[in-house]
Amino acid sequence: MRLKICCMAMLLANVYAAEVDSRAKQIEAEREAKASQLSPEETSKLERVLLRIREDKLLERFSAGVAGFRLKLGGLVSGSGFAMGPEYLRRDLADGKVVVRGSAVASWKQYQLYDLELGLPSMAGDRLFLDLYAVHRNYPRIDYYGAGPASYKTGRSDFRLEDTSYSVKSGVRPLRHLQLGGLLGYVQVNVGPGADPRFVSAEQIYTPLSTPGIDRQSNFLRGGFFAQYDYRDIPGGPRRGGNYLAQWAQYSDRQLGLYSFRRLDLEAQQYVPFFNERRVFAFRAKSVLTDAGAGQQVPFYLQPTLGGSEDLRGFRPFRFYDNNMIALNAEYRWETFSGLDTALFVDSGKVFHRWENWNLYNLEIAYGFGLRFNVQNSVFLRVDVGFSHEGFQVWFKFNNVF
Repeated sequence: MRLKICCMAMLLANVYAAEVDSRAKQIEAEREAKASQLSPEETSKLERVLLRIREDKLLERFSAGVAGFRLKLGGLVSGSGFAMGPEYLRRDLADGKVVVRGSAVASWKQYQLYDLELGLPSMAGDRLFLDLYAVHRNYPRIDYYGAGPASYKTGRSDFRLEDTSYSVKSGVRPLRHLQLGGLLGYVQVNVGPGADPRFVSAEQIYTPLSTPGIDRQSNFLRGGFFAQYDYRDIPGGPRRGGNYLAQWAQYSDRQLGLYSFRRLDLEAQQYVPFFNERRVFAFRAKSVLTDAGAGQQVPFYLQPTLGGSEDLRGFRPFRFYDNNMIALNAEYRWETFSGLDTALFVDSGKVFHRWENWNLYNLEIAYGFGLRFNVQNSVFLRVDVGFSHEGFQVWFKFNNVF
């Protein structure tokens, strides 16, 4: 009886094994048949272009230049259109102790910027630094919607802004990431009728009472001091660390005696990486506060503004003007592949007239997404699409947002 049972068990085991083997062969045959019918995955046109740019290192070759000379893209104010021009940059003079840079950039909308810089970044064993800078700007059409947070989108006008400034900035590095120093400069300003035929020129609808300086401009002597603690890993495209800046300056009206004021700039940036630094949360808080003495005003062309590619990206450039402003930005960035990051962002902020209104109530909100093309760990090209209750804006910029 036992022998019979054992024989039956062996027979059943052999049958089961044969069935399993047959099923495995059937599955393998189905896989081979399906594989023979598959075609290679086709990449999109955009993916092929991005892969070509990365594999051939086209951006690296373009940004390197020849003997210090290269083509500069962008660098002008938001709304200026595509801009380009020659730039000369040398960071290797005197074993890196002297930096010389100069550029001449113009856009197809006839915006112009010419600047020259001489820097001594590492004097006295990298303890002292000195920077000399001169710039001339000619912007034929800067948008102006009126003063204050309640200005109307339909109040759009424009004006021409021409200014020339000279500045000296120097200081010490008592610690590795800490800079303390002072600044001194002179600013010459001229405001004229805007060149955009679609809109009325600002001086035709805004008065000196609501828009100080619209009728007369002055020159300013500027002096102040600053403190900065910057421990970002890569300033051009940071993935960890932070940057904190406080700067105070006095603007002294040298011609009219009407527009002297004090200005305080505060900014904090923080970068929090995770997943081996391939994903980063980036945060920025920024505020500009001004204070004019008795009988003095802050001219509108020196007021802080909000709107455009650098802060509220869902609003038009220079959408809001007033004596003070606050802006908050948050981005979630992740590496799509080497040389390209994708970002989701939320922007908020407001302008206000008096210091007492510094708070986080009634902020304007914008949100959107963007792409960051990187060269040598720095952002070479940024594309952002921002949305707000006033519509949407698309930005192409050759710099990082912060």
